[in-house]
Amino acid sequence: MGVIIFNGVSSIEHGILVEHPPNYDTAEKDCEVIHVPGRNGDIVIDSNSYKNVPRVYNIAVGSTSRPYAVIANEITGWLHSASGYARLEDSYEPDYYRLAMYKEARSLSNTFGHAGRATINFDCKPQRFFKSGDTSVVVPTGQPIWNPTFFLALPIITVNGNGAGVLRIGSYTITISELDGYLTINSDIEDTYKGTVNKNSSITLTDSEYPKLVGGNNVISFTSGITSVSIVPKWWTL
Repeated sequence: MGVIIFNGVSSIEHGILVEHPPNYDTAEKDCEVIHVPGRNGDIVIDSNSYKNVPRVYNIAVGSTSRPYAVIANEITGWLHSASGYARLEDSYEPDYYRLAMYKEARSLSNTFGHAGRATINFDCKPQRFFKSGDTSVVVPTGQPIWNPTFFLALPIITVNGNGAGVLRIGSYTITISELDGYLTINSDIEDTYKGTVNKNSSITLTDSEYPKLVGGNNVISFTSGITSVSIVPKWWTL
C-alpha cells in the first residue's frame, strides 16, 4: 500500500490506504499547430511550456472506532487544506515531488458506516521536481554546476559579499551594483531581494533575462566584491 503526502500531511494520519500505484501521465506540450493550405507541413508555434497533468489515486479508508462521517470530513479537510498549489509527494516516486492543487468534488463510498473507497484527482503542474534539487550548493568561481536533465531549471541564487561585482552563470551575466552582505536572485519568480527588502534595482541582467541552468554544465564565475555563491538549482523533469 502506498502513501501520499500533500501540503505537509501524510495520508497515514487519516488512515488512508492507496490501493495501487497511480498512472504515470506526462505533460502535453503547449503549442499551436497551424495548417496553411497549399504549403507542405504544418506551422508550429511553440510556447516552450507544458500543460498541467493529473495525478490520480484510488484510496480506501476504514475504522472500527470512528464513524464514517468523521472519516469523510477529515479527508475533505485535508484535500482542501491548501489555497492554490501545494507540495505533493508519494511513496511511488520517492525522489520527486510535484506542485498540485485539489479542486474537485469527491464521492467517498459508505460501507457499513465505517469504511469507504474513493478516487482523488490532483491537478499538477507539469514538472516533477527532484528533491535533491532543493539542496543549496556552494559553487566556487570557475567551477560548473551540472544539470542532469534536458530542461531549463530556474534556480534560486544567493550571492554573498560587499560592494559591486559581476556574476556569470553559463551565458547569463548579472551585474550587481550594490551588495551589502547578501542578496537572493530568484529566477522562478523573477525577483531579487534581501530578506523582505526588494533589491531589483541593485542588479542589471543581460537582455533582461533571469539566469537559467541549461542541460549539462553551467560554469559559474564571479568577480571581486562577491565572496561566494550558493545555488538551489530546482532541477525538474516531466
